[in-house]
Amino acid sequence: MARTIEPLMSSPAFISRRGHLVLLTLIVVLGAVLRFTALGQGIPFAIGVDEPEIVERAVRMMKTGDFHPHFFDYPGLYIYIQLLTACVRFVAGGIAGLWANLDSTTPADFYLWGRAVTAAFGTLTIVLVYQGAKRISPLAGLISAAIFAVQSMHVRESHFVLTDVPTTFFIVLTWVLALRAHDHHTVRAFFWAGVTAGLAAATKYNGGVAILLPLLVLLIGTGGWPWKLRAIAAVTGGAASGFLAGAPYTVLALPEFLNAFAYLSHMYAIGPPPPEPGWVIYLKHLRLNFSTPGLLLAAGGLGLGLRRLWHQPRNIATLCWVTTALFALLYFWIIAGQRLIYGRYLLPVLPFLSVLAGSAVAAVLEAVHARLARPMAAGILGTVLVVTVCWLPTVNAVSSLIDARKVGTAEQTYRWMIEHLPAGAKIGIETRGILFDTREHRAENLARLVHEDFHFYQSEGFQYLVASSQAFWTALYANPPEPGAASRYNDLFRRLEHLTTFMPDQAHPGAEWRIYRVPTP
Repeated sequence: MARTIEPLMSSPAFISRRGHLVLLTLIVVLGAVLRFTALGQGIPFAIGVDEPEIVERAVRMMKTGDFHPHFFDYPGLYIYIQLLTACVRFVAGGIAGLWANLDSTTPADFYLWGRAVTAAFGTLTIVLVYQGAKRISPLAGLISAAIFAVQSMHVRESHFVLTDVPTTFFIVLTWVLALRAHDHHTVRAFFWAGVTAGLAAATKYNGGVAILLPLLVLLIGTGGWPWKLRAIAAVTGGAASGFLAGAPYTVLALPEFLNAFAYLSHMYAIGPPPPEPGWVIYLKHLRLNFSTPGLLLAAGGLGLGLRRLWHQPRNIATLCWVTTALFALLYFWIIAGQRLIYGRYLLPVLPFLSVLAGSAVAAVLEAVHARLARPMAAGILGTVLVVTVCWLPTVNAVSSLIDARKVGTAEQTYRWMIEHLPAGAKIGIETRGILFDTREHRAENLARLVHEDFHFYQSEGFQYLVASSQAFWTALYANPPEPGAASRYNDLFRRLEHLTTFMPDQAHPGAEWRIYRVPTP
């Protein structure tokens, strides 16, 4: 009589139910530690490049009661979430005796709590990855969550008040709700999946791609077309409701929104072309962050998912696998075709790549277990594969946290300016790499110092200029140097009085910063 091998995915011989829960808890705790560690980096002098766009508007709303964001580069939902966070922070600070009125606060008082909210969204996404991937198998869910928990790009971006991490959360939530809607097989369930897709779009416009997830579930899953059409209408209506609830001023200030959105879309369409095709740049980002072994396993998971679609099209595990694969491909194709390329735009792909890689590892282990009937061998192989996939992202994540705890060049520059520059001085600071308290100094952040000449700074009353290699590197250090910019920088620096320079090294990461005094006319 042939011996029956129990599937490894749920085999208590391989991992007990209690052990499974313990491992999942450890994975989530590890992910939380990585995301909540060093949240205070750079506050208040070196905030993330786009963080003020959200925090300062949330604080302004709190102080004025005007809930119009007057800004449409982001739709609005995360600004409102940060508004709620700022209100809670203000009340807590008032109870603690930190301030007696709103005028006593500055945006810098709210960054740490705002970042904690982003870190919470990032940590909860780990749980959602597990909830979705366990539809393939509990083991696939566990491995997928472990791979995603240590993704260095997601860990790094979870430290800032930016929209990419919460957008990723809402996209993955949409995926999980769409799979549950397939189980419940009700129009209402698909409506709520549509609502979360709308919330993703209300957090960042590209989050609207999340609507493809419930639509894919409907198209691939079971059910007759009359029912499917009603469910599609529910998804569409839910998405519209979620978007308008999270970003109401897209309608309340319709002309302003349309003008801003058209301008933003125009920039993405006609901006300067990247030095390489977008897909090449993004693949390099993935190779350096997700790792080459991870990408190879994700490719294997993609192939397994498409193979299951052919052989088991109505299976819930197949549905989970295929929606994961198709969404990862579609989203990557969309961002790769844009002119503006930023690594953090890849964040919504990472959970789905993690699921593809995790499901591939689980499939390999099940095959080994079925052939050898030795759980110990499968366990050793699984550990080796997971460590191989997670090693590079973990090292990158830990390294970034170690650097975040160091005193960087931006902090050195900021502290020197506080100690040596007189109160009330007018200061021009290149880039937004350092933000100065404008209540004590007349500080202005400038895109590039060479956009104006020496006589302009004299005539406008600037007393000090601060240069950053974030702006002048291509002019002074690139090979070949940026045409024309090198001579403009050198001419400007020659006319200024050099005070000090802070150079990056192992102990002090960051950009090179130079501080100059502007001679009086």
